[in-house]
Amino acid sequence: MNQPIMSSMGDCCYQLQDAVLKPDPELQQRLESAWTERHAAGIGFRYRLNIEKQRIVPGHFQFLLQLNRDRLTQRRQPQQISLDAPFDESIFNFTKVHNDEVLLELQPASEDIGHCELLRRVPVTLLINNSPLSIYHSLVVPERHKCCPQRLTPGAVRMALELLYRLPDRRYRLSYNSPGALASVNHQHLHLVRVDHELYVQRAPLIPVGNDDRLTRLTDDSPVQGYCYELYNAQRDLEPVCRGLHELVNLLARRQMPYNLFFTWTEPTKPAAGTVRVLVYPRLTPCVNKSACSFNAAALEMSGYVSVGDAADYEQLDEGKIRVALQEAQGDVYGALQPEFPSSSA
Repeated sequence: MNQPIMSSMGDCCYQLQDAVLKPDPELQQRLESAWTERHAAGIGFRYRLNIEKQRIVPGHFQFLLQLNRDRLTQRRQPQQISLDAPFDESIFNFTKVHNDEVLLELQPASEDIGHCELLRRVPVTLLINNSPLSIYHSLVVPERHKCCPQRLTPGAVRMALELLYRLPDRRYRLSYNSPGALASVNHQHLHLVRVDHELYVQRAPLIPVGNDDRLTRLTDDSPVQGYCYELYNAQRDLEPVCRGLHELVNLLARRQMPYNLFFTWTEPTKPAAGTVRVLVYPRLTPCVNKSACSFNAAALEMSGYVSVGDAADYEQLDEGKIRVALQEAQGDVYGALQPEFPSSSA
């Protein structure tokens, strides 16, 4: 029987000393060491990560395609979550995980709200994802013990951005799937993954939309329809981007439109440069029943990272088939949101 790695939750605590959004090598080292230790010992994981094959799909958008059969067959059965489902303590949630699945408990030294409530820093739990897609695949659970349903809060957005800035390795990305957009657990969380390949959304052209001069969208020839906020300067852009995202996701909630989010650096290989992009992919209709199928169109897939669990899918998928699957899952959200976000022709 595997022995617990941690003797107590306190061993996992890591204090975020200040609110300055700058690289924190010790944080990354602690995260990766804790993940590697558990993975090597088989503690908490449903399987040992095994990417059997991977290839770049030929075409303009260069999708990263991986074969991971274990995730299809061994992952936890996804929950069926309606758009407005409340938190249900009787079913699986992240307060029920074993202590050994806790990688770190991030504790901000201060809330640092200043004059903006949207910038409130909150505690964050980093958990292993016990059915990993990639090395260091973890779950980011803001205010875990408050038991919030899977609806994105301002504190979650703020801390997701802080985590991205604090990890020195810019290959890390964050993703979020709302209820109705392939969320698997109705307990607020995001996914932290390291993706070594450049994804098309890092450099995709953008055009302005609406009355917010910071808001843009992907052009009409993109594989998906998505809105984007960019942070060029962490301290200057944090508040307006958090505010814009808050207003956007609230609009989608009022419209009963599920959505996916993706956070990424544009220049992962240039530590002294680069911009953070936050992409929002609305969907016309909810997908309530998340099947444990080989290819799901969620945040990672929409951003260019496609993991399949079936060898035939791996061999047969091409750029055209991926685009069709993504577009069928999403629908024409630009058309539906044209009154709110008029844009120039792309």
